[in-house]
Amino acid sequence: MKKSLFLAALLCIMSLTISAKGKQPVAFENVPQPVQTEFQKLFTADQIQYITVEKVFRQRIYAFNLSDGTKISYNHKGLLRKVENWAGVNLQLIPEKILEYAQKTFPKATITEYTVDNAHLELELNDNMELIFSKRYKFLRIED
Repeated sequence: MKKSLFLAALLCIMSLTISAKGKQPVAFENVPQPVQTEFQKLFTADQIQYITVEKVFRQRIYAFNLSDGTKISYNHKGLLRKVENWAGVNLQLIPEKILEYAQKTFPKATITEYTVDNAHLELELNDNMELIFSKRYKFLRIED
């Protein structure tokens, strides 16, 4: 009985310790070179308010919070995972075919979020409508 109570307490403490790590602040110089390179294509270091790193599954995600309200995250290889800004994201981050479709179909909408995941690509518009695309940039569906 004492052993199982001790094990339960130990597991609780370990899980709290692991979850307490969460996002950790990191300096730009300590971000992997591929991430720095991708970031510097469209932004400058003086736009950064702060950067955090978080371990998600087996990879590290670097999240940049910029002075204009943009939040952008890259994986450790410098691949874009997500960009968001309520006023509108930098359109240069969005693949041309997806951008053309969105601008043609919803010409008055502002793109507030672009997300890349393992299954598909998502654009969120300022009216909370989500456009879902395949990895090959083919339009799949609308979610709202």
